[in-house]
Amino acid sequence: MSASHKTDNKNSNDYCYPVFNICFEIAYKFTSTGINFHIMKLKSILVIVGSLLILSACSQTNEEKAQKMAADYLHGVLYHYASYEPIQTTVDSSFVALSTDQEAIELTLDMMKLVQSGQQYEHQIENAEKEMEIWYPDAYSTAYSKGEYRRAKKERDDNQRHLDNIKERIKKQFASIKSRQSSLESGASLKMGDFNGWKVYHKFKSFNGATTVDGFGEFIFFCDEDFNKMSAYPKEDYDAIAKILTAISSSTDIPEMAEKLQDEIY
Repeated sequence: MSASHKTDNKNSNDYCYPVFNICFEIAYKFTSTGINFHIMKLKSILVIVGSLLILSACSQTNEEKAQKMAADYLHGVLYHYASYEPIQTTVDSSFVALSTDQEAIELTLDMMKLVQSGQQYEHQIENAEKEMEIWYPDAYSTAYSKGEYRRAKKERDDNQRHLDNIKERIKKQFASIKSRQSSLESGASLKMGDFNGWKVYHKFKSFNGATTVDGFGEFIFFCDEDFNKMSAYPKEDYDAIAKILTAISSSTDIPEMAEKLQDEIY
């Protein structure tokens, strides 16, 4: 049930009117030859077939549905939606996996924020320890230098406590993601590898906040079978999330995950 297509510039509605006219020309030719049961029967068949062709030609393609969904979402996101111009829309089948699961993705986003906070605390600890070295007490220390040493030490200890707390929260996030993985693997309704909707890539351009630059943007959307948006992420963010989730899915602990991510980066 896989699909991968790009939009073209021709709208499917452009085909409606030629098909509509052809069907009625055929119907007219048959009605002008006289009333005959077999001809009327054939005419009815042609009209039915023509109607089906019209419905098929006038319905939106998956790419058109996806582009409308993306445009509706971006209307509430972009600084200057009036300058929005779609460039490319690609639709692919989405299957149940850790990297396509909204709950797992949100857990990973939270974990990434915790990691960033942890890095900030580590940086502050390093700075505090450098100051401690500068103000380390000796026989010539003044009351001021001793006070600066105590201040730097307190700063180091406070940030270390925050860092320890962050590390525990990261462990819990990792455990939650692994739990979600187990749930998906043993799902009662949908299991790993089952079709669960559509993954949409959308590229566009629009003005930036200052209306001075025509910038490009890329988003990844996950939709249900009717192209109702379930989640949306900037492509750069999603690419990073997908790499982390791929590493988590085959790791038993955080050090193993970190090693696999390091191999992926370098």
